[in-house]
Amino acid sequence: MSIPFEVKFDDTTFSQKAYGQDMVMHCHHYMSLVTALSDQLESINAVKILRESAEDSIRTFLDAYFTQNNINSSTEKLATAKELYSVLGLGKFEVSGNDAGGEIQMKRSHVDEGWVQKFGKSSKFINHFSCGFAAAMFAAAFGKSARSYNAFETASIAMGDSEGKIVVKAN
Repeated sequence: MSIPFEVKFDDTTFSQKAYGQDMVMHCHHYMSLVTALSDQLESINAVKILRESAEDSIRTFLDAYFTQNNINSSTEKLATAKELYSVLGLGKFEVSGNDAGGEIQMKRSHVDEGWVQKFGKSSKFINHFSCGFAAAMFAAAFGKSARSYNAFETASIAMGDSEGKIVVKAN
């Protein structure tokens, strides 16, 4: 599948926008450090904050992208979100599911692979950002509100699995 993707640079504010949404480029150092910080601050629910922040920002972007590109069916929305994950440099996955939930098989993960490069193999699940992405993707695809889906890892590239797996369930 080939999808259109356009990023515009604002010479006045020196910021980037994609489909009207602010866009920040990332690197494995940033993603790994933010993830590690969320784990270290779990006493204040920082993992939940990271997941929900990812869900909220990705949801806004997906809604704008779907609207501007006339993407309407849930099947088409899931497929497009999968492609956008790759276009954004986050990795590659396969997705299946319906409005009750589904499954994501992570073939490549910027978060997981960056973690391993920076810190080595992890002893626990760390792909909180992609769980937020998954929740946003399913909510956007099926017209549900934020926090309508719970996404959690059951396999992890960062932990040494050949592929990661995120399970998504409707709340």
